[in-house]
Amino acid sequence: MIFLGRHKHKSIWQQLLLFLIVSICLLSITSSVTAVWVSYNQSRQILQQNSLRIADNLAHLSVLSLITASRENAQEALSQVLGFNDVTGVAIFSDKDGLLLKQGNIHWMDSELELWFPIATATTVKDTGQTWLIAAPVYLTNSDTLTTDNGAQEFSLDNNTESLLGYVIINVSKGSLVKLINNLIAYNLIVTLIVSILLIWLLNRGLRHLTRPLSKLSETMNKAQTSGDHLVAEIAGPREVRQMANSFNAMMSSLERQEDKLIELNSGLESEVEVRTRELVAARDTALVAMRTQSEFLANISHELRTPLQAVTSYIELVIEELEIHPDFDAQVEDLNSALHSSQRLLSLINAILDLAKCEAGKMDLIVKQCSLTDLIKETENTIRPLAAKNNNRFITDLPPDDIYLNVDKEKVQQILLNLLSNACKFTEAGEIVLRCYFNESKIYWEVSDTGIGIPKEQISQVFNKFKQIDGSVKRKYGGTGLGLAIAKHYAEMMGGSIEASSELNKGSTFTFWLTIPKKREY
Repeated sequence: MIFLGRHKHKSIWQQLLLFLIVSICLLSITSSVTAVWVSYNQSRQILQQNSLRIADNLAHLSVLSLITASRENAQEALSQVLGFNDVTGVAIFSDKDGLLLKQGNIHWMDSELELWFPIATATTVKDTGQTWLIAAPVYLTNSDTLTTDNGAQEFSLDNNTESLLGYVIINVSKGSLVKLINNLIAYNLIVTLIVSILLIWLLNRGLRHLTRPLSKLSETMNKAQTSGDHLVAEIAGPREVRQMANSFNAMMSSLERQEDKLIELNSGLESEVEVRTRELVAARDTALVAMRTQSEFLANISHELRTPLQAVTSYIELVIEELEIHPDFDAQVEDLNSALHSSQRLLSLINAILDLAKCEAGKMDLIVKQCSLTDLIKETENTIRPLAAKNNNRFITDLPPDDIYLNVDKEKVQQILLNLLSNACKFTEAGEIVLRCYFNESKIYWEVSDTGIGIPKEQISQVFNKFKQIDGSVKRKYGGTGLGLAIAKHYAEMMGGSIEASSELNKGSTFTFWLTIPKKREY
């Protein structure tokens, strides 16, 4: 798996062929090595057994030569043994007198004889890499009847006994065995190579024939993927490949039907979207016209209402001044003061509606100029302190130690602070109202906190909506139009800032107004 994983970019035919080639080579090498090893062991055993028989035969032929101590008889026996191909050296030993005769290439050390003998049968006493040294005992038994060369004497043993006369040693070369093994290796390699080439050729043709339909199916799939066309694959090859081709053709047919449906739906959807888009554009234009008309109407009606209302307010103030001189008209003066208060309240409402209309219509302009933060806060404080004292509230300011000059629209910043502080004064009784100002990095913060009635958590997100108060009962008790916070939010966003609110019911509220603005200190 690891071997094939390195060739994952090759075709399946190439991978299979490579796998089979490697498998055939390994199998051929394994079978060749096994055959050579088996042949070597069998040949070795045969050669060794033959050598042991030769040693036994030599021992039998050497009986007379050892009895008579005749080198001539020993020479004849040795010559017969040396006639074998693998025997390279022969020696005959007498048990008493030592070496009788030696011929050929045979070597030993006298100290080794004590390790080898006595032996009872033919035995391999020394095995080197090139030769075997095989020894066999020479016995004279009662069954042996021997005569001299002239036939004058006979030698025999009675009573079924045997007598050790000596030993014979032969040196057997392994040259024929090595040659046989080399020939076997060469023949096996040749046969393996021929068989492997033949098998690889057959496998190549067979695999090409088997994988050709799969390759065609793969090419068709790749063309379908790159071109996006719904191609049809050829149904051919083995059963599994035919099933894959049928599945691919079915998938292509299904995709073609779905694409036709999508095209049909898209054409209908495009028409529907075009119609809806025209309707939305018309609705948007109508809404924009209506908004502009509304803003113009509010601006005009507010102007038309404000002008006579200011005149009425001025006349009421003149009448109050005239009547205050005469003590008999105190009741009338009080009524006129109520009328004056109502007219001023109505004028404030009209001004708020006019400001909101300008904001929504985008006609509210910013007048940016440099102003002192201390002066701005003092002017605001002078306006708010009477309102705070009206409900027995303490008003506290917390300002930076140094005076700071800001480039802002002073009127709008002051109006935002007045709206926030007047709401705090309105909804707090016998409590505490704090105006805190501080800088954090490139932002300036004004924080207005109170200990008033607070706002429920679920309604905090609605306090900046137009004409919105926390509930009807509060509106009836405290009054107000609900436009102050909406206008303040508009002003803050116009100047690149915002207003955030946090509150806890019956514990108070905190409104934070911030602007991103460069500051400049004066020393």
